[in-house]
Amino acid sequence: MTNTASCLLRLNHIHKTYSQRQGELQVLEDISMAVYAHEIVAIVGPSGCGKTTLLNIISGLIPADQGEREISSQARLAYVFQEPRLLPWLTVEANIAFVQHNYFAPAIAAPIRERLLMETSLWAYRDAYPSQLSGGMKQRLEIVRALAIKPSLLLMDEPFKSLDMALKYQLQKLLLAEYAREKFAVVLITHDPQEAVLLADRVLLLSDKPTRICHEVYLEMPRKDRTLKDAKLYQQYEGIMEFILKVNE
Repeated sequence: MTNTASCLLRLNHIHKTYSQRQGELQVLEDISMAVYAHEIVAIVGPSGCGKTTLLNIISGLIPADQGEREISSQARLAYVFQEPRLLPWLTVEANIAFVQHNYFAPAIAAPIRERLLMETSLWAYRDAYPSQLSGGMKQRLEIVRALAIKPSLLLMDEPFKSLDMALKYQLQKLLLAEYAREKFAVVLITHDPQEAVLLADRVLLLSDKPTRICHEVYLEMPRKDRTLKDAKLYQQYEGIMEFILKVNE
C-alpha cells in the first residue's frame, strides 16, 4: 500500500541498547518506519518491549545508538505521556496557556483552550491546581494541553489505559473530532487491540526484546463504520490478539 501524503517522520534502522549491571540490554533492533500527514499509527507489542523508548526516540527526547531520525521541518510535536506531567504550581488553564505561549498570541490561544476545556468538562475547574484534580481529570488535562498547541504530529503513550470506560470513550471521541478538524497525524502506543483497530489507519506489531517490527496491519474501513461485529475487522482484531498472546508465551 502506498501513501501519497507528505512524510512527517521517518526512522531508518534504529537501534537502542541500555547498559545494566548484568551487561548490555538491547531494546530496539533495526526499527524502520514512517509516519505520514493525517494518519493514525498504532504501535502494539508485549509489555516491556520498548514501546515507550521508541516513542521517546521519535519525539527526540532520547537519541538512538544507531540509525537516523528524519523529521519534517514543518512538524510541530506534542506528547501525551503515560502519567500526567502537569506543572503543580500552575492552575488548569495556566498549564495549557504555558505550552501555548510558544506558538500563539494570547488572543488566538485563549479561544482554543476555552473550547477544549468546555468539551472535556474541565471549564469549571480552570482555576484549580493539579493537586485538586482526580486522576482522570489530570489525564484529560494532559490530552487537552497537547491538543491546544495544534500539533501536526501527536505522540500518545497509552493515554487511555487508566481511565474508566465512559471517560475513555469521551476522550477518544475528542481525539477523533480534533483529528478531523486539524488534520494532524498520531502515533498511539496501546496495549489494547480493540483500541488499535477502531482508531488507527495502520497497526505496527512489535516483537519482544530485542524489538523489531514484525507485522504491519492496514485498516481501510472508514472509522465511522468500524465495529467488531464486522467480520473483516474482527478478523484483524483477532490476528493482533493472537500475535500478542504468542509473543507473550
